[in-house]
Amino acid sequence: MMHSLLDDPLLRVRHQDRSVRGQSLPKILHRLTQEDIRSFEALQAHQQQAWHSFLVQLAAMAVARETGGTPPGTAATWRDALLGLAGGDEAAWHLVVADESKPAFFQSPIPEGSLDDAGYKADVPTPDQLDVLITSKSHDVKARRIRHPSPEHWIYALVVLQTMEGFLGRGNYGIVRMNGGFGNRPFLGFTNDLSWGSRFRRDLDVLLSERETLSERYTLDGPALLWTAPWDGAKDSAIPLGDCDPYFLEVCRRIRFQEENGTLVCWRSNTKGQRVDAPDSLNGDTGDPWTPIEKSGSKALTLSGEGFTYERLQDIVFEGEYTRPPALQIQETDNNNMYLVAQALVRGQGKTEGLHHRVVPVPGRATPSLRRKSKREQLAQRAQSRVERVQEVQRSILYPAIGTLLGGGDADAIDFDDVAPWIDAFDRAVDARFFESLWASVEMGDSEARRHWESLLWDEAQTQFSDAEDHAPSSSTRYWRARSSARTIFHGAARDTLKYAFSDAS
Repeated sequence: MMHSLLDDPLLRVRHQDRSVRGQSLPKILHRLTQEDIRSFEALQAHQQQAWHSFLVQLAAMAVARETGGTPPGTAATWRDALLGLAGGDEAAWHLVVADESKPAFFQSPIPEGSLDDAGYKADVPTPDQLDVLITSKSHDVKARRIRHPSPEHWIYALVVLQTMEGFLGRGNYGIVRMNGGFGNRPFLGFTNDLSWGSRFRRDLDVLLSERETLSERYTLDGPALLWTAPWDGAKDSAIPLGDCDPYFLEVCRRIRFQEENGTLVCWRSNTKGQRVDAPDSLNGDTGDPWTPIEKSGSKALTLSGEGFTYERLQDIVFEGEYTRPPALQIQETDNNNMYLVAQALVRGQGKTEGLHHRVVPVPGRATPSLRRKSKREQLAQRAQSRVERVQEVQRSILYPAIGTLLGGGDADAIDFDDVAPWIDAFDRAVDARFFESLWASVEMGDSEARRHWESLLWDEAQTQFSDAEDHAPSSSTRYWRARSSARTIFHGAARDTLKYAFSDAS
């Protein structure tokens, strides 16, 4: 079997009627336009971002280049569009192609003539070892856990590898849509609801509307599926970035599948350079529709292991240090009630530093403040002011008070690390309520909004201070001195720092 994504039901999806059926890629694209998919059965959590991006980029190029800008109304028309995007070569949509001079799905043709001549090795026994997820200790996700993989397991792992992987040592280069070999490709955008179909349709509209704006950087009729062109892995065989379609689907590794006795065998080979020739100064700023760009240096966001904290998210949403990507801008057709979706698989050197996925509901009362520039700027100032107030509480109230408690009355005897558990717990509590409180404040005046926020911070600060009093170790000889001094500092500093929380003035 050739395992054709155009025709074979390789991908199991759960429909709205909760039934599970195998589908081809054209049928999946058609059903996503009809709101008829609940989930992809074999798709793992860390693969969802890459799969969604792949489907949207693919659909955007197919619609813009093959169907005149209008999404096809049938699966058959989607099939024709995908085939046209591959230059009419059905092999580009087969998982296994015996003729190695032809492309296969996310697998470049081999100009050297054969796997052996090109230095390929069959040393990837399972899909999870092809995937980008590094599981050195097998704590959260076991390594080599898929013992009897089906084609769909290989398909998802292949898409993730080719569109999300970074640098993993000499000969293993990464994608251009991230800032550096050890960066990551973040995904941030609004959606009208959290279903696969709704997110797909909205992002498809965003990509189609933004396509022309990228024409100065890219070639609208340039290479779209980079695996359709031969690749020998040499530096001089890289495809210039500006020659590509704005939403090109790249391949960063030389991979090839064969079928032996009904089992898929994955072969791979190292390369001497990246598939896409991009300047070092690019820093991941490729016009990716989901990636925020840091204003200083025009660098793509590289999420840290801390994830999408309230500080980082508000800085992105309100364009503090970052420029919002197109998917994170309110569209004319958006509902009042929306969701902000943020996802990223954070890579480290020889490890994975976390799969970060955060969904922030945006109620209808807040949407106008995000849509209108003047309102958004006002809300941005309020958000930044709230972040600063949190830092003041941590620095001026919690740290000296709890430090005094732990130090037996002497805060100078305590290192910050000793107080950090309560500071961190306070920050987590604030994180959980930050956006809910911010959205609620759009209907408040400045004084009311500040009093509401400072009261919330005061409540959370009291919770952490009480916990420290109950659980912090202390010398019995200094017990009452420590508590008396700590309480004096705590309440005095709170009244100085959170004046609105102790005032009934409007």
